[in-house]
Amino acid sequence: MTTRVEIINDFLAVNVKPGKTIQDIVEASGSALPFGCRDGECGTCIVSIESGMEFLSPMTDKEVAVMKMLNEKSPKARLSCQMKIVEPNGLIRIKY
Repeated sequence: MTTRVEIINDFLAVNVKPGKTIQDIVEASGSALPFGCRDGECGTCIVSIESGMEFLSPMTDKEVAVMKMLNEKSPKARLSCQMKIVEPNGLIRIKY
């Protein structure tokens, strides 16, 4: 069972199993989504989850701290290096 991840900016769609991080998916698919520290501290990989938030892991403490530091208040904003797919049979649409 997989979840479909669409990276809107790159016109990419990938079917992946739960447990994969968005960072893993981006690196394997050739997406141009940028990463900086890859550890949830810099905010370079901030994205907007256009749909499918319910198929992703909850925000980590690092994510909450970085969003606060960046004054990011959108409920759609996430750090792609911190998110994992946690549920199968869904659709996640990401925009960066």
